[in-house]
Amino acid sequence: MEDDNSTITEDIVYGEPIKFIILLIIEILSLICSLCILIFLCRNRLALVKKNLHNHFVLLLVSVTLINLTVDLPFTIAHYRLGYDEYRKISFCLWWYWIDYTLLVISIFLTAAASIQRHILIFNAHWFHIRRRRWLLHFLPIIICLFYPALFYLVVIIFYPCDYSNDEDDQSCNVPCYSDDNILFNYDWIINTAFPLTTIIFANITLVIRVIRSMRKIRQRQILTWKRQRKLTLQLFILSLLYVIGWVPSTVISILQSFLLPNLLDDIPQLDYFNYLTYFVCPLQPFICVFSLPELIKILKAYWKKIVHRAIVLPV
Repeated sequence: MEDDNSTITEDIVYGEPIKFIILLIIEILSLICSLCILIFLCRNRLALVKKNLHNHFVLLLVSVTLINLTVDLPFTIAHYRLGYDEYRKISFCLWWYWIDYTLLVISIFLTAAASIQRHILIFNAHWFHIRRRRWLLHFLPIIICLFYPALFYLVVIIFYPCDYSNDEDDQSCNVPCYSDDNILFNYDWIINTAFPLTTIIFANITLVIRVIRSMRKIRQRQILTWKRQRKLTLQLFILSLLYVIGWVPSTVISILQSFLLPNLLDDIPQLDYFNYLTYFVCPLQPFICVFSLPELIKILKAYWKKIVHRAIVLPV
């Protein structure tokens, strides 16, 4: 048994450099992609952002990703590089957990809201023509998605009454104390993770079914319109699939550990790799958001053709 445990421990330790390299590469590529999208949207904000409501979610998701890449993820990458948290002061750890949890939950909530609103944009777009409905169905959900996670984690992480230890031998930041409160912990992962994930899955399945049924009934003159709507549906489906792959395994493990198998991770430590998948959700968002901007794709294709043309002409 001791040999088996030592082998498991060695596998986990030797896996840290691989995690560090993968996260570092993804962060660099995602940072470049995020900046390209934001610059493009800012230059064309009147045509692409102000008039197209679905691009509001693209802008917000990419902005959240950029904050995650510059403020949060570097400390996670440093942890995998060193094998421990370089900064372990209580004030820093609380701030790090707050920004990390807030950004992740904001992304999930925005994707869930976008999944629901896509039904309205495709089948009842005229609802948004009325200003009051537009604020109620579009802008109000966005405001809630942005401010609710920040306020919730501010209360349960920063202001939660707790005495954190200052043991210098600790290699990592202490987990927020609210996780020891069963009511708050269960409320957190049910309302802030499981519920929006379920909403994303259900909304996208029903959207695909509705689009397929509607495609059978359309007339010839509506084909171009429905081709565009089909693309929008596919783009949202891919983004939602990213959240399903990244979050559902760790959520299922949390449910099993909370209600059925409390020692699940202790018995099978390899399952912790599923929690590692959640780190890739935010950095991979911009690559999927690019497909929501066909104008940007045209520019990138033209730029790529120029590079290839120069590469061919220069030797001659």
